[in-house]
Amino acid sequence: MNKRNRVVATVSAALLVAGGTATALAPAASAAGYHGIDGNGVVYDDWQDEENLGVDDYASSNATALWETVLWADGALYEDEDGDWHPFKKNKIDGSFGPETESATQWWQNHYGIPENDGVVTDDCWQSAQNRLHGPYAGGGVQYWGSVRTVTFKRVSGKYRVKLKGTGPWKIAYYDRVG
Repeated sequence: MNKRNRVVATVSAALLVAGGTATALAPAASAAGYHGIDGNGVVYDDWQDEENLGVDDYASSNATALWETVLWADGALYEDEDGDWHPFKKNKIDGSFGPETESATQWWQNHYGIPENDGVVTDDCWQSAQNRLHGPYAGGGVQYWGSVRTVTFKRVSGKYRVKLKGTGPWKIAYYDRVG
């Protein structure tokens, strides 16, 4: 076998091995786990192990929209650049963790006595909020009994669902997707 044929054979063998490895890994990659708000069984332990949310953590996600729904249900306020306070309205439920959501989260943390009031949704926030969850009800409904209003989420096959701006179709509350 000449040198050229040996190189072609070596490269071909390497590509076959690499292709076999990629094929072997493909099922594992496509079976990646669910990355969203979890819920199975009783609702009283649904949110005890959720991810942090904030301007640096899943800032654009349906999980953020779920948190914004909690803020709206509790009548949270946010402070604007001029120092004026405004109610966190239903139209703010957009899945974008910007300055208004951060400020409203700080308000919420103060309101519920969360020690760290830095505007980042941490385990303490999730656990405090889960104390106001009720259900599940028929059709997978889970209610959050906020200070001002009660809101409903859907929980189907262990996955929470939320509505952006409180309207439209239910969206799975993924950490890495919005809409």
